[in-house]
Amino acid sequence: MIPITRLRAEPYTFTYNSGLTDSARIVVQDANTWAATWTAIWRRHSPEPALPSIDFSQEMLVVAALGTRSSGGYSIFVDSAYQRTDHIEVVIRKVSPGSRCGVTTALTEPVDIARLPRSSQPVRYREQSVVRDCE
Repeated sequence: MIPITRLRAEPYTFTYNSGLTDSARIVVQDANTWAATWTAIWRRHSPEPALPSIDFSQEMLVVAALGTRSSGGYSIFVDSAYQRTDHIEVVIRKVSPGSRCGVTTALTEPVDIARLPRSSQPVRYREQSVVRDCE
């Protein structure tokens, strides 16, 4: 297992309202890409939050965007990462609300971000979909 550190320590998606309206998986390995990605995430917010400092000589980031959803209750998480023979496997967990969940009717664009040790190997994703039941 490769250690990851999500940018949000709490067990919630990094943000539920982002400027990333399409589903995306982004590996960030340099400061310029990070600044552009951060600006895209916060496109609809003013002022834009301060850009977190990342040491790209030691780390890289994985950004996972779920894309626009028609209501609240959706989440996305960068859950874990594994070293494989010829690549890094990152596990992405997508959560949908169950039929009994009360959710906002507002559009949401969930995004999660995690730090990983820097690697030149390609990153591949294993997606897991979960429905969260509400009682």
